[in-house]
This record gives sequence, C-alpha cells and structure tokens, in this order.
Amino acid sequence: MRIIVPVLFLVFNIQVFGQEADSAVLTFSGNSYDFGRIYEDQGTVQHTFKIRNTGSAPLQIYHVRSNCGCTSPAWTQEAIASGEDGYITVEYDPQNVRGAFHKTIQVQSNAVNQNMFLTISGTVLPPLKKDKMNYKVGELSVKSKHINLGYLYKGTVGHAGMTIANLTHEPMQLSLKNVPRQIEAYIPEVLQPGEYGLIEIDYNTELVDEWDVVIDRISLVINRKEDIRYNLAVTANIREDFRSITEEQVELAPRASFTHPVIRYDTIPEDNILQCRFELINAGASDLIIRAVKPSCGIDVELPKKNLLAPGETTYIVADLDPKGRSGEIKNSITVITNDPKEYKQYLIIEGYIR
Repeated sequence: MRIIVPVLFLVFNIQVFGQEADSAVLTFSGNSYDFGRIYEDQGTVQHTFKIRNTGSAPLQIYHVRSNCGCTSPAWTQEAIASGEDGYITVEYDPQNVRGAFHKTIQVQSNAVNQNMFLTISGTVLPPLKKDKMNYKVGELSVKSKHINLGYLYKGTVGHAGMTIANLTHEPMQLSLKNVPRQIEAYIPEVLQPGEYGLIEIDYNTELVDEWDVVIDRISLVINRKEDIRYNLAVTANIREDFRSITEEQVELAPRASFTHPVIRYDTIPEDNILQCRFELINAGASDLIIRAVKPSCGIDVELPKKNLLAPGETTYIVADLDPKGRSGEIKNSITVITNDPKEYKQYLIIEGYIR
C-alpha cells in the first residue's frame, strides 16, 4: 500500500492536468469600463469588451446576463478557437435614470473559469438645458462667469454646474487650469459648432482650511490659448454642521461672547491709524474654537495667539483701521466664525466719522 497510494495519486493528477490543458480559458483585455458623465436624453451608450481564448480547446459563451433591464449585452455566438478573439458588447440606456450607476454583467461559458463578471459604471446627468448665454469668455459662450455652490456643510462634497455653448462655426477644444485641490472640475474636451455642454464642479469641503465665503478662480483654456481674462469664479459658503445637535449638547457647548461688538467714534483723525480691541470671552461650558476672522476692506486684523479658549478664558481681536484717503461716515465690519452652535457667525463693527 505504501507504493500503490502515491502511484494512484500521481495518475489522478495527470488526468486532471490533462483535462485543464484541453480546456478553453476566457481572458479579458479589461473587465470594467467607466462611461463617465452621460446625459439622460442623449440615448444609449455602449462599450465592447475584447475577449480571447487563451486555452487549447474551443471557447463557447453560453449566456451573458446583466442585473438590470437598462443594460443589454450581445456577444460572439460561434465558438472561439484557441488563440482567437471575440467580443462582448454592453449597451446602457440612461433614460429615467439619474446619478451614479454601477452594473454587473455575468458571463457564463465552457471555459475553466466558467463564471466571469464585467462591470460598467458612470454618472447620468439630467437633460442639458439650452439656456440663454449671457456672457462670452473668449469665443466660448457661458451662462455666467460665476459658479455658486451656496451653503456647504463641512465634511460634505457640493456639486454645481453651468451651461456653456460653442456658438461659432468651428470646433472648440476646451480644458481647465489652476484648479485648487478641493475642486474637481469637468468640462467637455471638444464642443462642436452649435453644441452645448456643461462645466461641473465637485467641491470637497474637507480639503479646504477655510470657513464662510470662500472664492476660488479657475482658468479656461480655449483652443490651447490661455488668457488672464479667461477666468471663472467659484464660490462656496462653508458652515459647521449643527443640524443634529441636541438641546443638552447646546447647553454644554461653547459660547462666543463679545464685551463690546460695536465700537463707535464720533470723530476719527484722517492722519492716524486707529487701533480697536474687541474682547472675546468663552461664556460656554466647553472649549471655544475661533475658526476664522475676516475683515472688510480697509481693516487689518491681528489674530489672537490662541484660537482655542477654555470655558471662562478671554482673548482679544485687534483691528487696525487706516482712515487715510477716506472721509465722512464709515462703517466697517469684521466677521468672526467660531464653533458656537447658537451664534457661529458674529460681526464686529467699527463706525464713526472721519474728519
């Protein structure tokens, strides 16, 4: 028995190896495809996956099934000889579907790897509105020169889009430059004459260390031409998310309290820089964080050395007002952003009359 068992085991392995050597093997050049951004009203899209039989026996594809009715497959029906190529074409219908999609297609065959899977993905956009174009950037017609994402809560990703159009008689190549890291921007690479398109902005608030109104500028490159006038403004208003905070948490939260949030001067000499000190007290029950201090034009602000105040702790925000070249009644403001859930944004005011 000590001699027979190894011999039988060896014979069994030779038989199995022989079966695998005479089998078909299904190999994909790539098993996933991203359609990117497609419009709901532009009809079906399709992609062809190239396949090859890398085995020694003929390959026969039996079935190709998708997990939804919006995906229609077609494939090589005849047997694929060893070393030969075939195809699987997947068609996707975006009608009545919006947003990101990810679909799986199962491939069944007589190959050793008889169950294989393909995936398609992308994002379906709503039908493109052919809005009235109000401005021109170079030869490109645009709805606006400003893309406003509105209020965004810290930790979220905002999305906005703007219609563009090539109303010239020649194809137009487009790209974007100077895009900050918190922004992912999409633009059609080419717009044909009379064609409309969309600039899309995804704004990741986690990647920007700013609060309240944040303005960035991105540059358009049109037909490989760059120009300082080819700029678009992107605006986001970043806020802390206090929506789920409870009443008990509010009672235990920090509270930003300014002793005198408004400083009024009857007269301000024109030839002297005026220094104002605003006292800030944390009147709450937990640490107060000063998120941002944003002065209006004509004011320089010296930020506190500490941006975190323990309960009961005090600091000062010091502002320098330069009245030179100004006259008459003035009113300047400083915006202070904190983690106070009741008053996350407060305004400090300097007002008076410059002789």
